[in-house]
This record gives sequence, C-alpha cells and structure tokens, in this order.
Amino acid sequence: MKTLVLLQDYSGLKKGDEVDVKDEDVESLIADGIAKLKVEITKHADGTDDDGNEDDGQVVDADTIAKTVYEQIKAEFKTEGEKLFAVPKKEGSGFESMGHFAKAAMQGLSDPQLNSYCKSTGMNIAINADGGFLIPPEFSTALLDAMAQAGELAPKCRDFPVNNNLSLPFVNITTQATSWTGGVLVYKPAEGVTKTASLPQFAKQELHLHKMTAVVYTTDELLSDSPVALETFLTTMVSTEMALTKDEDIINGSGAGEAQGLMNAPCLVSVTKETDQPADTIVTENVLKMASRMYAPSYRNSVWLISQDSMPQIGTLALVVGTGGAPVFIADIKNPLGSSLLGRPIIWSPHCQTVGTTGDIILADFSQYITIGKIGKSMDVATSIHLKFLEDETAFRFVVRFDGAPWWATARTPKHGSSTVSPFVALGSRD
Repeated sequence: MKTLVLLQDYSGLKKGDEVDVKDEDVESLIADGIAKLKVEITKHADGTDDDGNEDDGQVVDADTIAKTVYEQIKAEFKTEGEKLFAVPKKEGSGFESMGHFAKAAMQGLSDPQLNSYCKSTGMNIAINADGGFLIPPEFSTALLDAMAQAGELAPKCRDFPVNNNLSLPFVNITTQATSWTGGVLVYKPAEGVTKTASLPQFAKQELHLHKMTAVVYTTDELLSDSPVALETFLTTMVSTEMALTKDEDIINGSGAGEAQGLMNAPCLVSVTKETDQPADTIVTENVLKMASRMYAPSYRNSVWLISQDSMPQIGTLALVVGTGGAPVFIADIKNPLGSSLLGRPIIWSPHCQTVGTTGDIILADFSQYITIGKIGKSMDVATSIHLKFLEDETAFRFVVRFDGAPWWATARTPKHGSSTVSPFVALGSRD
C-alpha cells in the first residue's frame, strides 16, 4: 500500500485528503493527475531527517523535495555558466599539438585540460548535439598553412577573401580592333572640335562559396598510443588532399557546384596539332604556337603546366637551324623544378591530362584567375567520438569554402592580328 495526497475531488473524497492505495493503482492515479505520492521524512538515531537536517517534525511531499533539488541544480549551473563564458587569461589552447588535442577529444570532458579549454574560451561543448569539439584555432591555422604549401596553383591566383559571394565587374573585351581596353576610344580632334564620348563594355563575374569537405576516421588506438604521429597524419593527409583538390578544380573544374576550371572556360585557346603529326607526340611547333597565342602582357607572368609523362618528349625539343640549332627546353640538373620552356618556368603537374590528350600541356597566367575564400574562417575543423562509436573510431571533419573562375569572359582578337589570344592556352588532342 502507498499513501497518496488527492489533487482533486475523487470518489467522494475531497482535494487534499490522504488515501491509502494498492500498489497496482498508484501509477495510474499519479499519471492521470488525480493524486501525488506522499513522502515522509524518517527520523534517524542521530537526530537528523532524510534531508540531513535536524528533525523539524514536518512531513514533506515529493513536490517540495523536487523543488529543493531543482534550486540546488540551478544554482550550480549558474556558477558553471559563469565559468563557461569567462575570459581566458591568455591566448592559445594550452595543447602541445593537434594530436594531443585529438587524444583529449576522444576522452571527452573527463579530460581536465579539454574541459578547462571549453570553458575558458566560451565555446559550446557540443556541436550539432553530436558530442564533437571545436579544434583549437591555432591548429586550424596550421592545417591551412600546410594546405597552402602543398598547393602550387591556388597561391598563384588572384585571391579575394569574402564574407559571402563575390560579384566582380570587368571590361568585356572580345576584340581590340577599335579599342585596346574594350570600349574606351581615344580620338585626336583638331583644335576647337567637340570631343567624342565612349562607353566601356562591362560584365560581371559571379563567384559563390562552394563547400569542400573531408572526413577522416582515426582509431582510438592511434589516438591514445601516439598523438604526435596523429598530428603528422592529419596535417599531411588533409592539407594535401584539400590543396590538390583546389588545384584540380582550378584546371578541370566544371563550374557546377565547384570552381570553373580554365580547361572548361570560354576564354581558353586550344592550339591544334600540326598536319600529319603522329599521335601522342609533342613537337617544337606545338609549344611555339602556344606561346604565340598567349596574351602578350601575360607572357611575363605565365607558367607551363605539363603532365609528367610528357617529360621525355619535352626534354628533346629543339629549334633546328641548318645542321645546328638551339634547345627549346632548358634543364636545370641541380634543380629540376627550375627547368624552363621558351624562357618560362615549368610545373610538372598531376592535373594535366596524359600525353596526347587535350590539356597535357597548358600555358597559363594565373594572375588572371580569380579565387575566393571565407574571410577570417578559412577552414572549419571539428571532431566527434559518436559517429563511429561502435567501431572505436573518432571522426574528424574539415570544411573549406572556395570558388574560382578565369577573369576573362572570352578570348580576344588583337588589333593587328586574326588569331585570338588569351591568358590560358592549351595544346589540343593528337590522337
């Protein structure tokens, strides 16, 4: 039997009456809001009650006890909340490395250093209710720096840090027949003659921040056994993958949900092969004609991107003059990265197509390629122990927002010439 206190009139009894009820009926009466359980404080031999206080002879019901507990919890949370948003005494996370942070994240708030870090920086303990932790900012920066070092092409582009998207105006030039700059006309009037106005033709390049993500799973054994090895693993793998993906998009991106690669841009100039040129070959005339189609002011900034399997043929290119000649390719034996072709540096690029395919050789001025990234927040990094909890794996999530496109809408026809020119030139197929 249990003693209940009625919360309303029931079966001839009045509200507030006490009634003894069979155990099997207690739950339904309480659930229906008809009654509540009466709780009595028992006096112990030491003179104290169940609540730890001196016996006051009072009978306290469950609601009173619950309210007391609630007030105690509320007071404790207020104290902890004040600590949570406290201003840190000094900058930095206090972790020795990203590996040590990852190890602490696996242990959760039971790790005192991570607990202290979360409170002192004012960050939320949980991310999207998945129990993840934000990576300390200095480690995010380290990853970004490593990514910049791994990428060769993105650092050469004209980058604009933005908050959202970018609408960049430019002069839309298709021909220089009447204007060098596209719309502005210069006249030479006689004395006293009215000046003639001109109007530049503008267009806009719309760029939108697209999301690039990577998720890496690491075993708890790796996290706990060697945090230094973990740091090397994460920094190398993620930063390299992100950097190479950016470079790949700059060259081959479709423009749909990713950067528009120069190989898919309307301004690309493609140089056709020579008459009767054998398949999968590269001849001196190919690179000479590519150089002739490069926009002249861009040539001083241009670089060659060449597939590595083209190296044997590039190395033998030469200008034949009678029985002699001169090399077109200049090799630097001590520094292969210092090799040049027609006076411009070569980058042996994994983003170029195989020899004989359009795009195996590219001549590009990347100052005419625009990229955008999120200002002040170049990389978001987070971790969760719950996604692969049953497999004893911790998930690390990396997010970069990026877009890019050539600054030119189309190739241009020069004032004194018929062949179009562009900052981006590729050798066509030789199949």
